[in-house]
Amino acid sequence: MADYPVTGQGEAIAYVDGSFNNETGEYGAGVAFFCNGELTEFSEKGSNPDAATMRNVSGEVMASMIAMRETKRRGLNRLVIYHDYQGISDWCTGAWKTKKEGTRVYKEYYQQMRLIGIDIHFVKVEGHSGDTWNDHADKLARQAIGK
Repeated sequence: MADYPVTGQGEAIAYVDGSFNNETGEYGAGVAFFCNGELTEFSEKGSNPDAATMRNVSGEVMASMIAMRETKRRGLNRLVIYHDYQGISDWCTGAWKTKKEGTRVYKEYYQQMRLIGIDIHFVKVEGHSGDTWNDHADKLARQAIGK
């Protein structure tokens, strides 16, 4: 596995990704979360029928929210989220409209995190392009739903 990304004081870096299982209707979230030279992995699944209509995007959103939640839990004040799905940043910044309930909830959660003082930045990476940590987050998302 590649070297861990370096974080500054009070900062975390998270690689996030999502997956979807057509057979079960479940979506998975994968997060590779880096802080203080350590990696914490999250692999969680969801099955909310309304959210599942967004397929793997629900997992992407869930992963980003997990990263924000962990940043808050640790009392950190800065988070850099690496993502391969454009909506992860664009719903939060307002570049994309939040037309579905899941995207509205996501943007509201982001805004709550900003209000409590967490500085959140987004970095777009190409999916399935050999980026070690993006690929790892994808693997965690797939594991969550048994793929």
